[in-house]
Amino acid sequence: MRNKLTAPEMLTFPENIRTVFFDLDGTLLDSMGVWTQIDIDFLGKRNLPMPEDYLEAIVPLGFRATAEYTIRRFQLSETPEALMGEWHEMAVDAYTHHVPLKKGALPLLNRMKEKGYRLAVASASSKELVMPCLKRNGILEFFDQILTVSEDGYGKNEPAFWSEAAEKLGTEPADCLLFDDAAAALLAAGKAGMTTVGVFDRHTPGQDAVCSAGDFYTSLD
Repeated sequence: MRNKLTAPEMLTFPENIRTVFFDLDGTLLDSMGVWTQIDIDFLGKRNLPMPEDYLEAIVPLGFRATAEYTIRRFQLSETPEALMGEWHEMAVDAYTHHVPLKKGALPLLNRMKEKGYRLAVASASSKELVMPCLKRNGILEFFDQILTVSEDGYGKNEPAFWSEAAEKLGTEPADCLLFDDAAAALLAAGKAGMTTVGVFDRHTPGQDAVCSAGDFYTSLD
């Protein structure tokens, strides 16, 4: 049975939850439109249309894994380093100067902090993008730790990523909660033992899957 879209302030979680992980892109940050445009522009320069399922496939992947997937899918002759460098240049300016929070992000972070939860970031974006954006938006101090997929080689679509994420926070997955807009990440975290909240994002494809994958479903838009 599909979850209902529930306002964040109406969500109630198991009493054992003490640590909350937040995805950034499409969850706390209104950034997925930026990445969509980067993908469109990147493929457009190569006279390639963007397939409907491309964004859904790459959402849970790290930067290198996305580059490797893109090369395989479109049979590109370029190296992963070349793709990552091009995407990076396009993204740095957007994250440093333009990407905003979703309107419900700050109220949710304040509520979670007031309730005594430990908060952490778990993002597929690099720290070089993440840190300036968090600082500019005034939310960096909320988090005890910033984790990215590049640190341990696992993607967010792998349960091992979430098991290690919990370990780095000195806790068990069963005592953790995840907010994320990607169905694959939600399913992987659930397999690792976490409670999960699917987050609606107007730019993220596969919302039916996101709704079904999480234990809860909410919107921060």
